[in-house]
Amino acid sequence: MTGGQPGYDAMAQTYADLFPEAFHSPVERAAVDAVAEHVRGTGLGQTIVDVGCGTGHVAAHLTDAGFTVSAVDPSAGMLDQARLSHPDLTFAQDDATLRSIDLGAAAGVLARFSLIHVVPDEARVCLHDWASRLRPGSVLLVAGQSTDDPGVEEFDHAVARAWRWHPDTIVGALAEAGFDELWRTVSRPAAGFHRFPEFHVCASRR
Repeated sequence: MTGGQPGYDAMAQTYADLFPEAFHSPVERAAVDAVAEHVRGTGLGQTIVDVGCGTGHVAAHLTDAGFTVSAVDPSAGMLDQARLSHPDLTFAQDDATLRSIDLGAAAGVLARFSLIHVVPDEARVCLHDWASRLRPGSVLLVAGQSTDDPGVEEFDHAVARAWRWHPDTIVGALAEAGFDELWRTVSRPAAGFHRFPEFHVCASRR
């Protein structure tokens, strides 16, 4: 997710039709809502950055909850769908480097199923860069497909190149970057398109 995403451009309409809701499981919604509560408790304001916002449904969910959301995605096609669905919100084209975002003004960052599309070594660089620009106490949520064995493993994502991270491995990368784990969830594969375990890790900028 550094650079463009031609696969998502081509599949944007299909993606919007298949996934019209903000969350695909109760765990996903609970994780985002829990992070929102952490952000409220930081005293750092109400701005959240949604990295890889896709069709914008989660950004809308957080806006409805009273947050100011900076929503970015590298795919122009996905952003077109986001603007159609949520014309009252503002979306920007950017990748995981977040060059267009003032992270110093953010109290929270969501990277839900977006860093999975970044080459692992580049993902680690992004985490270090985010930590260098965020204020202490800022909250980060990272979610993605998981492995049962330690490490990182590429997998056959339907749209773009992608990697699965073991929860301990992503937590280790976060710690090296400057984040302390607050909590994590791991859910087993469910019906439908959920083929792998999935993790949500919430961390705080130390």
